Amino acid sequence: MKRRVLAITLAIVLAVLGTAGVLAYVHAADARALAGQRAVTVLVAQDKIQSGTTAGTALQSGMLVSQQLPASAVPSEAVSSITPAVSGLVMDTDLQPGQVLLRPMLVTSSQLTGALAIPRGMVAVTISLCLPAAVAGYVQPGSEVAVFDTYSNSKSKTVQGNCIGSGSNQSSGGGLVLTRVVLPRVLVLSVGPAPYAGTNGTSSTSANSTASSTDPTPSTSNQVLVTLAVDQADAERLILVTEAGVSYLALLTTSSQTGFDAKVVPLFQR
Repeated sequence: MKRRVLAITLAIVLAVLGTAGVLAYVHAADARALAGQRAVTVLVAQDKIQSGTTAGTALQSGMLVSQQLPASAVPSEAVSSITPAVSGLVMDTDLQPGQVLLRPMLVTSSQLTGALAIPRGMVAVTISLCLPAAVAGYVQPGSEVAVFDTYSNSKSKTVQGNCIGSGSNQSSGGGLVLTRVVLPRVLVLSVGPAPYAGTNGTSSTSANSTASSTDPTPSTSNQVLVTLAVDQADAERLILVTEAGVSYLALLTTSSQTGFDAKVVPLFQR
């Protein structure tokens, strides 16, 4: 009799333990399933995005949109938002409509097949700048900058940059020296040092730099070459600035506010 009671009791205990184990397994499976169905926010291509397009441009133009997808269907490297750190990076391949943006797809323009990545419909224009005018080296590929121009409104007066001295030289003549915004926001494709003068003692000259032939240190030692992505109209403005005025860059963030001046700012009158 005792053996029968013991056997029945043991069977009940085993049944309870088995039932508890099954319930725990089912609960864990349900939790895993729910976690896989949990919605996460990712960036998805709304339209085809060409290789070389910056992440910031794609987002601002609406080519990239936020979508919520099940976590189980989202790769671990999916990009959920465009931060300032990746805003200037470019797509290393074409992104098709509906494709999720992955972090490895974003590279610097110089990393893109080792060539200059010019956004679709744009042209690349290189200007020579003094180091302070290029924000003391803080302008990098992928940065966005505003371009300013300093010029004279007098036909007999010119303004020329001087990378050796305090900033600019002015020729004689009346009139105002003015500064204005020429391009409110443009993309930087590359930044590099300007070449030094040749061994024959001569060096190339531009409207942005002057150097004395007796100066043993070439003015280009304090110059950098900045290549910008612009359309045709902005390219014409940029070239005019480099040939007839003094250009200066301002480094921008996504929250920077720049625009064309309603009124140019006079610096001084001679």
